Amino acid sequence: MDKLTKYRFADFTLENYRRLLELATAERFVFSEYLDYESSDRRIIWRHDVEFSVHRAYKMALLEHELGLKCHYFVQIHSEFYNTFERAIGDLLVRIRDLGHNIGLHFDAHFWEVKNLQQLEECLSRDKIALENLLEIPINSFSFHNTTPELLALNDLYYAGMLNVYGREIREKYRYCSDSTGFWRFERLEDVLQDASIQYLQVLTHDGMWQDVPMAPRRRVLRCIEGRAKNLIEYYDRCLAEFGQKNIDE
Repeated sequence: MDKLTKYRFADFTLENYRRLLELATAERFVFSEYLDYESSDRRIIWRHDVEFSVHRAYKMALLEHELGLKCHYFVQIHSEFYNTFERAIGDLLVRIRDLGHNIGLHFDAHFWEVKNLQQLEECLSRDKIALENLLEIPINSFSFHNTTPELLALNDLYYAGMLNVYGREIREKYRYCSDSTGFWRFERLEDVLQDASIQYLQVLTHDGMWQDVPMAPRRRVLRCIEGRAKNLIEYYDRCLAEFGQKNIDE
């Protein structure tokens, strides 16, 4: 079996993404918020950990909005792939907010080298305030970036005044399906959505893993990196032109 078939590259296109969203509604899931996790209806919480491309996340947010759906977008403060406080990126995050989607914090404990609970609370609060100031909304929930057994052992539902989406109460109640690293880590989402026995479902997707055409996961990430590099050089050229400066090349 080749990799394209084994890892279902064709699943991870925006066209199929729309189809999966439509399937979720057809299967009578109600798109819900984390703060309503205790609801007794058949619920699905659809979450994005924004890791590679806010531009790609915005495309997904638009698609969801077209279908009348509201999802969760968890944003990093310390990403290596995008600058949350860059004007163009900040503007896109505001647009996602204005589409009605929920915004949370995608917290990187590794950046802060968190060693204890007190430090965790302090660093969570620091990043929470920064994101709130940027988007001018309260940030009520967070997800951990690059989970480890130590992070997953933090089972309380709230830290630093934010709901922990890995809290024990949510993990025990909701079935979980993730595309982490660009393939279905546990079960294929299409199969899970069609499982009538599932009452509560939490879906995790990552922006850069959904492209226009099928490709390998590493190639999807590379495309995001190359797209950002292209935008940066265009910005450099544009700035020199606007300020009447020479743009000397070889």
